[in-house]
Amino acid sequence: MKRNVRRILVAAAAALLVFAVAGYFSAGSACAHDPRFACSPRSAEHAIEVPDPQKSWAFYGHLEGEQEDVYAIEVRRALSVSWSLLVDRRDSGNPARPAIVVRDAAGRERAHLDFNRATNFYKSFSREWYVTTTAATLALAPGSYTAQVRMRNGRASQRYTFAVGDDERFSVAEIPYVFGAIGRIRALHY
Repeated sequence: MKRNVRRILVAAAAALLVFAVAGYFSAGSACAHDPRFACSPRSAEHAIEVPDPQKSWAFYGHLEGEQEDVYAIEVRRALSVSWSLLVDRRDSGNPARPAIVVRDAAGRERAHLDFNRATNFYKSFSREWYVTTTAATLALAPGSYTAQVRMRNGRASQRYTFAVGDDERFSVAEIPYVFGAIGRIRALHY
């Protein structure tokens, strides 16, 4: 009996070691956005921080009518990154669409995106089809910025994804969170 327990523990430890080593070597180039949930709505006083705008992020939010989500972006050195908004294609009949405006610390508009020229996009990470804004690049000088996501065209609620950044990487410590986030994305159809 004792010998069987020891074998099971050794096998479990070996499996955990293999998983950790595989995660370590694959975490550097993840080929996906780092998923985060906005817990919408979020005001400027409780803005969602984008800790590293170079890193590839996907922020999942859900807004109604006049609500907004505000993101705080701190840029340490000049950067130019991809950014977009997406909505689940199953929601395409909903007239409400998110729009995003990026403003500098003085409140001046620096960039904006909306769904005026939307396209369909398959996101292999979540295995879902989306309607997305056209491809865009966000160029920012060092400084503080806010990105405000607001709904347009109606008071209906709408789920959205704000994707920003190009550097697709995860640390080993983030891997368990990412697996949980994938399940939540699929369950909630973000």
